[in-house]
Amino acid sequence: MKKLLLPLLLCCCACVEVPTGSLPAPEAAQPLESPFRGLDPGYKTVESAHFSVQAYSSSSAALYSSLCEENYTRIMQDLGLYSFVPARPYNVVIYKDAAEYRAKTGQAEWSGGAAYGNALLLYEGEGLRASMAHEMTHLVFNEFMGLAQASSLRWLNEGVAVYEESRSNQASSAYYSGRVASAVAPNPIPFTQMVNLAPVSESQRNVDRWYAQVGSVAGFLVRQGGSFNFSLFLGRLRDGASVDRALEEVYSGVWKTLADVERSWLLEVKH
Repeated sequence: MKKLLLPLLLCCCACVEVPTGSLPAPEAAQPLESPFRGLDPGYKTVESAHFSVQAYSSSSAALYSSLCEENYTRIMQDLGLYSFVPARPYNVVIYKDAAEYRAKTGQAEWSGGAAYGNALLLYEGEGLRASMAHEMTHLVFNEFMGLAQASSLRWLNEGVAVYEESRSNQASSAYYSGRVASAVAPNPIPFTQMVNLAPVSESQRNVDRWYAQVGSVAGFLVRQGGSFNFSLFLGRLRDGASVDRALEEVYSGVWKTLADVERSWLLEVKH
């Protein structure tokens, strides 16, 4: 697994015994607040329209604040959430390195970032841009959809996060494009399995095919159906519609069921 290019920790999952080749389902809930320790005394805080960023220097806090707003703008435009306004600014904590991040958050060695409630936890390093885009997408998706819906639609939650991570930097884009070409296109996961199952742990090397696929599918929906329609699709799902019902109501001229999306997506991915 590409440690910092693969999706990062979003929620705690229960280990479930499944047949070889399947992916176990996630637990339904995510903690509302993060059980983490903050930065050492002397840190600096920069506040912007949508974020309160903490880092160990004023210049770093200002830089990451600007990067947060840049990512936020792109995510909102891509997902069509133009009118959505977060209830309060998101808190972003930038630890000085991986060692401090792991010691103060308790996250696994492979984790490059985490989203909990209203907080985004990251650390300085080459993978920060990818981690920020991925986890920020979770924050927005979770708040817009509500935690219950976000958890029940984990394939879409992770899919848009992977898509936005790929959009944020060239390294992630190249990695996921390569995984789609080498692992997904030759052996796609049937959508009936993809939407109902999810990896028990993102540290498992054999689950990156699922992440690459859901990222590809989410990107396909955004590109082919348009950002505005994608926001309507999310809204129908948030209101309790099934995936097929939401597709039929929003994309009736293109897709009426997820099976229709699967057929169209396969034509693109295998091209």
